[in-house]
Amino acid sequence: MSQHFLLSAKARTLSLSSIMRMTDDEAHARFETIRFADNGGAAFCPYCSCTAVYTYTARRIWKCKLCNRQFS
Repeated sequence: MSQHFLLSAKARTLSLSSIMRMTDDEAHARFETIRFADNGGAAFCPYCSCTAVYTYTARRIWKCKLCNRQFS
């Protein structure tokens, strides 16, 4: 099995019932810290690894300032 598909320890401890009790903002913050654990929970571009990213206010996505690609 590829390491790319292995869940981190933090991701494995989440239960569906605990996620369902979270608000949308709490769930997004929790998934963000898990998704970007390699960078201390701070978002980075998965395409070029640039840490200079910004978020859209209307949607929960990021955009890289270096390569201009959007990601979620």
